[in-house]
Amino acid sequence: MACWYSKYVYNVERPVSYIQRNIDPNWQVHYLTSTPSFPAYPSGHSSFGGAAAEVLSNIFGYNYSMTDHTHENRTEFFGMPRSFDSFYEMAEENAYSRIPLGVHFRMDADEGVRMGYQIGRAVNGLPFKK
Repeated sequence: MACWYSKYVYNVERPVSYIQRNIDPNWQVHYLTSTPSFPAYPSGHSSFGGAAAEVLSNIFGYNYSMTDHTHENRTEFFGMPRSFDSFYEMAEENAYSRIPLGVHFRMDADEGVRMGYQIGRAVNGLPFKK
């Protein structure tokens, strides 16, 4: 996959690694028991979300509104249903949610979601039989 290939071409460290080395050696990522052991750029979550948004939008429509109940009643964080006006809006939130955790820089999220949209458009162009 293009995302994982790019991770090892650019080999960008994660923010948590930088923070622990240069700012606060005791700083921990919230809500995660471990930090991914592979490079940060581009974000895999963002790539997957962008690709899914493009493919699902092609199927259900580009202004498909929905409410995501995936994290409802979770107790380790504020697990409320999230409403979105489109799959793109959901993909953008997914991408940027990784920044405050300290596992991605903004450039990781930006490039990941851009790459995902491009991959999704390529998938939509394949000659699938209905």
